[in-house]
This record gives sequence, structure tokens and C-alpha cells, in this order.
Amino acid sequence: MRKFDSTSMLVLAMLIASPVAAQSSDGIAEAPAVLADIVVTANKREQKLNDLGATVAVVTGDALSLRQINSLADLAQTIPSLSFTTTANNTPVFTLRGIGFYETSLAAYPAVSVYVDEVALPFPALTTHSAYDLQRVEVLKGPQGTLFGQNATGGAINYVAAKPTSDFSAGANLTYGRFNEVIGEGYLSGPLADGLTARLSARVENADGWQQSNSRSGDTNGKVRTYAGRLQLAWEPSDGARFLFNLNGWRDKGETQAPQYIGIQPQNPIIGPELAASAFSREKPRVADWTPGVPYANNRFLQASLRSDIDVTDDLVLTSLTAYENYRHRQGSEADGLPISTLDIVSDSGSIKSFSQELRLANGGGGRARWVVGGNYEHSKVDQGFLYDITKSTASTTLGIVLGYPISFPSASSKQTMTNYAIFGNMEYDLTPTLTVKAGARYTKARNNVTSCNVTTSGLPGDAGPFFFDILLGGAFGPYVNGTCFAINDLGAANGSVAPGAPGAYTGKLDEDNVSWRVGLDWKVRPGMLVYGNIARGYKAGGFPTVSASTFTQYLPVTQESVLSYEAGFKASLLDRMLQLNGAAFYYDYSDKQLRTKINAPPFGILDVLGNVPKSTVKGFEIELDARPIEGLSINTAFTYLDAKIDRFAGFNTVGVLTNFAGSRVPFTPKYQVGANVDYEFLLTNRWNGFVGGSVAYRSDTVALVGGDINPPNASPQSKKLFGIDSYTLVDVRAGVRMPGNKVQLSVWGKNIFNEYYWNNVAAGDAISRYVGRPTTYGVSVGYKF
Repeated sequence: MRKFDSTSMLVLAMLIASPVAAQSSDGIAEAPAVLADIVVTANKREQKLNDLGATVAVVTGDALSLRQINSLADLAQTIPSLSFTTTANNTPVFTLRGIGFYETSLAAYPAVSVYVDEVALPFPALTTHSAYDLQRVEVLKGPQGTLFGQNATGGAINYVAAKPTSDFSAGANLTYGRFNEVIGEGYLSGPLADGLTARLSARVENADGWQQSNSRSGDTNGKVRTYAGRLQLAWEPSDGARFLFNLNGWRDKGETQAPQYIGIQPQNPIIGPELAASAFSREKPRVADWTPGVPYANNRFLQASLRSDIDVTDDLVLTSLTAYENYRHRQGSEADGLPISTLDIVSDSGSIKSFSQELRLANGGGGRARWVVGGNYEHSKVDQGFLYDITKSTASTTLGIVLGYPISFPSASSKQTMTNYAIFGNMEYDLTPTLTVKAGARYTKARNNVTSCNVTTSGLPGDAGPFFFDILLGGAFGPYVNGTCFAINDLGAANGSVAPGAPGAYTGKLDEDNVSWRVGLDWKVRPGMLVYGNIARGYKAGGFPTVSASTFTQYLPVTQESVLSYEAGFKASLLDRMLQLNGAAFYYDYSDKQLRTKINAPPFGILDVLGNVPKSTVKGFEIELDARPIEGLSINTAFTYLDAKIDRFAGFNTVGVLTNFAGSRVPFTPKYQVGANVDYEFLLTNRWNGFVGGSVAYRSDTVALVGGDINPPNASPQSKKLFGIDSYTLVDVRAGVRMPGNKVQLSVWGKNIFNEYYWNNVAAGDAISRYVGRPTTYGVSVGYKF
């Protein structure tokens, strides 16, 4: 494992190049040796990136294709300060500049929101297969509550899809890689009638399993079977009206990732012989283990959206964004990394139905004052149910031997309804030709109603219901009847119709409101030089967990969190636009951070609950360099420094001891992050260009949970930091030939070419398990445009 000190990090950042500098371009050799203007929509209007007084990282569609960025995990490796976390439920978690929410249930709102053409994908599970046929990806850093709403305390990611064209065009790309990976992607675009154009795009990805079983020779896991498509219709019935309809969806029928079993932390005193005899996994990229038949997925997503732009006057545009999402969730996940079941999610099913409407009015961008006002509405229903298998856990073994009730199949379920209303406004005003003041605010009202229930329906030995009724409740409520909610009300007061001390269904309600705001100042020091400063406050809504609870305490929600951000930065175009240098420093006052924490719940051991961290602080800076020293050569660098600490928080650690976590690191937040990229394109013949390139991504070490720098005393082995995430460096390369305009392109590529062993998450029950990154992959791609 490669190690770097702080001085090495700064030197490395200045010497190598990153694929994510905000002014990155596609590096085509026939372009002149100057930086092209990039247009973004971070302020919900098109403007040049260099004129925007905010930190935005941009990756173009050509760069996504060239660098084989095919997933959310790939995108995060491309953007320093953005971290991706694999979870036991296969729900992606983003952390941006130290702001993130590690909660894996379907109903959990994110701290980094994801949009496609400004239309929200409100829950992380909906975002997994949207990165195809894109014009670019914009990553907006820092609280974005004014224009993008709550749940963007860390920032926002906006996928900008390639749009229908007025002339016929088409393209296709075929990739074959290691593990028999086959990726086919293509599009058709052009006119259908006068004023009506369309674009149809699709992506299919299939691959064999890349993980190898520790215990069964020849058994693999991690196969990929995904299918995605997008149809866009653009209609301009007149000069003053524009409509864009988008119908898209995907299906995932692959296998969820299995973790590596790398440590043990018994939750109860009696360890069964099979768990005791289980060997730790070899620490190799491909090695893992799983209970046969558990990892699978059969998830599907459909979305329909309509954007309408109506010119009210020559200078006023009314925009409507209407969207509906429908998601069905059916999967099983390996959680312990063992061929036995100490903790497996054998059934994880649910659904999301969400409707949203935004209406806004904006003036043109040519005057001294540029403003937008509007409002939006969201209504979502999210249902989810889990069935766990803990047959070989210490809880099942201990309860079986001591009390004769070996619990094997606990469950969890919740039904949540969320309704959000907001009004917002944003303005930029040029005090002078070089000085611009900015201000914006959004008021949000958020309601969330939940019913949570742990229930047994199978009637099989090992069901949890009889144990609760016979043992924990002492028979006071009679024998257990299948279908009865059995978690116990320990809140000291009636909850709905459930009396204190009685079993039943938990009901809860959150009713919150907040005002997000932003003020700032932009100073154009000279042409090509911008200095800016922003102060902003953003909020993330509270929420309820979906957990296997023994008592109502575990069902309690987290309240909304907030981030007060101070940021100053600059953007400088130098050497006749051959060099772009950007920098930003920021300080976040982070209040009531939401996280999964622990509770000691005998006789089951340490169980999950949601909690709020009263006070945290994040401070850091970023430097980005983009250079075109000669025609065809693109050199980019990006370096991020983060110091994210918890200032005030007391909670239970992983052994159930109340602990003061003040001074602990914020999880999933490496202190040093470096991105690096070099691309060179050169003339081979009159018809063909050659190109070569390489990328480097470095992340320093971090932790997977609060207090993860210290091993629990009852955990084994003690020779390594069990909940730590070590530093790592990934190197990618590529080379090929193409015709001018990319009409034909042939390339070979390799990712993680040194087979670096790394991981991005560690989870724990009795077993402590790592979620590792993919090993070396390589392949060949062929593309053609008509």
C-alpha cells in the first residue's frame, strides 16, 4: 500500500494531472492548444463556467466514454473530494467534502442530490444506471439548497443528457473486457416532423462474476445484467414555446457484491462451532464469500418527465418541470462475507413512487439583474421490507442454548409518505461591470409519516415473534399469532394504539421547516480572472430508518441537519488561455449531522439506530490546474485537502459502551485526495489520429464509522485497524486511434492496472466485513458515428 505525507501530496498534485479539473475538455487533437469554454447550468441558466462564482467540477461526455467511466463508483474516483461507498443493501452513498449520510434504506434522502437535466432522482437507489449518452456531468460542491432544495447539504450532481438534434445522427459503441464484459451503447437522433425532434439511446451491459469464493472452487459472484434506455422528444411549436419529454428506465438483474470477512466481534457470549471455525478471507481484490443463492437483484426503474419553457415576454421565461418516478426493488444481499448465515439479507423488497412539480419564472441573462423565482412540490411513497437470516449468529446460538429460542429469521418493514413544499428566489446584480452581488433563499416545509413493523409470517422454527411473546413479554399477551407486529413500545407513553410495554406497530411523524440561503460577491479582477466569496446555509430533511428493531426506540427518526458554509475562491485563465488555475478554500459549520449509530439491545447485541451529531467541522481547500501547452496535449491536476472532525457527540460504540467521540474523524472523508490525467492526441495519417492517456487517483486513509480509528476490545484480530479504510492509488491507461470528429474510434484500455487492493466500506455484526474495489480490468472498444 502506498503512503504519502502532506508534502508529498502537494508535490504530487502539482506534477500529475486530473480528469476532473472544472475546466476539463475532451482533449481532441484537432482543437487548438487553448482551453475551450464550458457552459454549465449550476444557476439553472446557461453560463460559462469561468463566469460562475462557485466550485463546479465538470466531466464531458467524451471524457466519460474515453476513460470508461461506467458507474457511480467510477465517477467518484474521477472527482477529488467526492467519495462513493458500497453498502450491504447495494444502495449507493455519496460523500462530498465530508458531507454525506450513511443510511441504506430506500426512504433515506441523500446529502448529495442527483439530477438528470435538473429533474431530481430523490432517492439514491434511483441513481445507479443513469450515466450513459451524456453531454456532461456537473458536480456542484457545497450546500445547494437555494436552487436545488434540501437534501443537498454536501452538493448536487447533475447529469446533462445529450439532446435531440435537428439533423439526423447516430452512433454506437461496443466494448469487450475482462470477465467477459460486453457493453453495447448507441443512439439515434434527428427530426420527426416540423419542429419535432427525437433522440433514442440505450445501453446494455453483461459480465460474468468477478468475485471468487473462498470456500467453493469455481464459484463466482458479481455478474452484471443491466439494461437501460432513454427516449427524448423535443417540440418547438413556435418561437416562444419549447417542450422536452423524457421517458427513461432501467432494469438490473445482476448479483449484489459480497464483502470479505476480515474480523470477528462477537455480539453475544456463545459462538457457534461453524462461526468459530470460519477463516478470515485472503486480502486479495477478487476474493470474498457468500451464502449460495443469496446475492441477486431484480430491480427496475421508470421515469417520465416533461420540461416546458414558455417565453412570457422577450425577457421572461416560465419553466415547468414535471416528473414521476416508479421503482421496484427485489434483491438479496450478502452482509457477512461468509458461506454461513450470521447476517444475510435473504429478501429485500420495496417500491418508490414519487411525483414532483417545479414552476419558476426567470428573466434573460443579458441585463445587470438576473433573477429566478419559483416553487416546487414533491410527494413520495416508499415501502420496504427485509427478511434476515442470522441462523449461525452468536445471538441465535446463545438464545438457543440458554433459552431454547434460536432466532433465525428477524424481519423489518416500513411504509413512509413524504410531502415537501418549497418557494425560492435567487438574484445576481452587477453593481459595476466587474462587481456582482448574489443572494438567494428557499423556504421548505417537509412532512414524513411512517408505520414500522417487525412481523413474522412463515411460522417456521426460529421465527422471532414467539420469542418476543413468550420470553420478553412473559406470555402477558398470549401466544404469538403470525402477522402480528412484535417490537415492544419502550417509549414510556402510548404510541398510537400501542400502550407502553406492549407489542405493536410504531407510527411516527416528522413536521419540519427550514430556510436555506446564500449570499456572495463576484469580482472580475480582469478578463479571465474571477475572485468570489460565498456564505450559504443548507438543510437535509430528517427521516426514519427501516431496521429490525426489538423496541420502538430503534424506530425513532433523525431530525434535519444543516451546514453553514463559508467559501472563497478564484478562477484564472492564463497564458492566452493555455492554462486555467482554480482554487477554493472552505469552512463548514456542520450541525446535527445524521448518521447510523448504535444501541445496546440485550439479548440481541449491538443494533443500529439513527442519531444526530450535534456539532462537526469541515475545513479544507482545493487546487485545480488545466493546461494545453501544445496542440493535442491535455494536462490536468486537482488536489483536495479536508479536515473533517466531530466536535461534540456522545453515543454507543460497537461494544455498547457510551463514548465521547469528540475529536473523531468524520467517516468516508480522506484528508488528501488527488486526481491526475494526461491525454495526448497526434496525427498518424491524413485520416487518422492516435491518442494515448493515463489517469491517477489517490485517496488517503479514512474510517468507515465514528471512532473507527480504535478497535473494539472484543474484536479480533487486533493487529490491524478493523474499521479503517487504507489509502490507495489507482492507475488507468488508454490508447487508440480515431478519425477526426470521432467518426470511427478504436481503443484499448486498462483500469487499476497495478491491481491495487482497496476498499471503500467496512460493516459489522458478529463478522467484520470489507467491501473491496474491483481488480485490474482491461478491454477493447470500437465506436462509430454516422
